[in-house]
Amino acid sequence: MDFECRLPNAFLADPPLNDVVSNSFEIGARGFLGEIAYSAGAFHTTNANDILFQTTGRATGLFANVDETQRVGFEGRLTGNFQDLNWTLAYSFVGATFEDDFKVLSPNHAFADDEGEILVKNGDKIPGIPQSQFKLLSSYRVTDRFGIGLDVIANSDQRLRGDESNQLDTVSGYTLINLRARYQFSNRFQVFATVNNLFGEEFETFGLLGEEPGELKVPIIEDLTIPLFLGPAPPRAGFVGLRYAF
Repeated sequence: MDFECRLPNAFLADPPLNDVVSNSFEIGARGFLGEIAYSAGAFHTTNANDILFQTTGRATGLFANVDETQRVGFEGRLTGNFQDLNWTLAYSFVGATFEDDFKVLSPNHAFADDEGEILVKNGDKIPGIPQSQFKLLSSYRVTDRFGIGLDVIANSDQRLRGDESNQLDTVSGYTLINLRARYQFSNRFQVFATVNNLFGEEFETFGLLGEEPGELKVPIIEDLTIPLFLGPAPPRAGFVGLRYAF
């Protein structure tokens, strides 16, 4: 695909865009099962004229309408306590898909045609949206003044931006564990500490297609055929703070 003038995204004029029209249906319930609080809900949303970013290579791109996209899913949450332990379990499922066949610009894609386009089919997943998300939040009161907490967060795989046709590998899912502690010196004064990514897991939270393989003058990695830009997760990090209530 030939482009007479390539400009950064901020200087590019998008083609005329139609208004996005959403139609949603939701149903849910909440209540108590004994001492356990629950909430659950399901939803179905269709977007007509949804807006999709299309890359034209390097740092350039434009936005264009897509006939129809769909997001179907459900969310559930349980909250309870057992003696000095408080806990919350939450899970969400989102099936985000394109609902028509169309071609989209993605010149960096390994399977792009001579025009720099890939074919997106009805049912292909929308990139950047994990299908499943899980959270476990817990806190335990060791003494009246001292407490600890443990959080577990897990996300499933997601598609690379630029791979709307779902032909390439995904960005792998991950599980993250955070640890918390606090000590209450008085009704007003508290010391707290947090360790994020307790086990120093290495994973990516986002990904998109990188430079076109043929344009790389010096390969970064031997036999590199599909360069990717991946957003690495923060490494293990610890924080200590003071909290005072006036």
